Amino acid sequence: MYAEAVLSVFSQRYAGARDKFISAVETSSIVERVNNIIHPLRGPKNERLFCDIAWAGSPKAKNILVLVSGVHGVEGGVGSAIQSDFVGRHRRLPADVCVVMVHALNPWGFACASRNDHEGIDINRNFVDFTAKLPDSADAIAIWEKLSKQKDAVDMIGEQREQFDKLSQGQYSKADALYFGGEQASWSRQTIEELVAQLKPEKRDNVIVIDIHSGLGPYGYGELICDHLPETAGQKKARQLFGPTVTEPALGTSTSGVKYGLHDYFWHQQGSNVCFLTLEFGTFSNQQMLKVLFADQQLQQSGKIDWSDQKTLDIKHAMQDFFCPDETQWQELVLFRGRQVIEMALEGLTTNATGS
Repeated sequence: MYAEAVLSVFSQRYAGARDKFISAVETSSIVERVNNIIHPLRGPKNERLFCDIAWAGSPKAKNILVLVSGVHGVEGGVGSAIQSDFVGRHRRLPADVCVVMVHALNPWGFACASRNDHEGIDINRNFVDFTAKLPDSADAIAIWEKLSKQKDAVDMIGEQREQFDKLSQGQYSKADALYFGGEQASWSRQTIEELVAQLKPEKRDNVIVIDIHSGLGPYGYGELICDHLPETAGQKKARQLFGPTVTEPALGTSTSGVKYGLHDYFWHQQGSNVCFLTLEFGTFSNQQMLKVLFADQQLQQSGKIDWSDQKTLDIKHAMQDFFCPDETQWQELVLFRGRQVIEMALEGLTTNATGS
């Protein structure tokens, strides 16, 4: 059991999570620099919003670990806790290793307890080539129409894995529906592209990216999902580093199905020395997920949100409770697995750095 002070790194809300992260970074002996990237919009209390990128260890290191939180805004509390815990626990890093923490990649979604960004874009479906023919959205839209019109459709679709996977794979033709990948590169995608331009992965020996999410899978279980294609260098590296706990949608071994426009795919393009994994922490059922997402989607499409309205607060609190449960047992499971995955990644980078 973790002491209460250890679990204090958790916060369901953006402001609290950012305060804890920035406080940990400012008192850290390993953080070399921090980039505070301001978002063009403000939060529900007119607060300024940032994606904060902290570099721990030498930015010139040949081996890089990237920890990303908040791609899906409201899920940011999970990744933020793991990042703050990491910074608070470590006083030194292995030689020639740099850990880059991207805190709240979608700060508007985090602050507004939404999975999407301010334009209604699902950031984790936004990494497609918008100059080429976009993926066919027919199946996803047909299921969305059913979800919108049939009273019992949420439970029915949530219980049917094939239907749920088709709905959540991503779509590019209906901006007011769930899992909309957008029509152009989002603010968050541009932020990642700028980071990669600074990192120059092609000049590093090894780059491991851990993108932290929540909501899918068994309660409290941290699933390492690999979307590298079978027999590629990235897939082989994932298995080498993390062993049989790695699951693969392409092989049907994951709670996640194959999806369009994932954050993963952009990093895959950066070279065979890059290994990207999603660390997904399960919470509750797919049916419950669709209920809270559908309610929030309807609220977002209703016009300007009244943050003083009790219905609004009920919907937003339900989102926060689903994606970052304020429950000791769940938080303990998250921290244990988060620490384990980070230490395994660092060990892999250290082995490569020393050549042993």
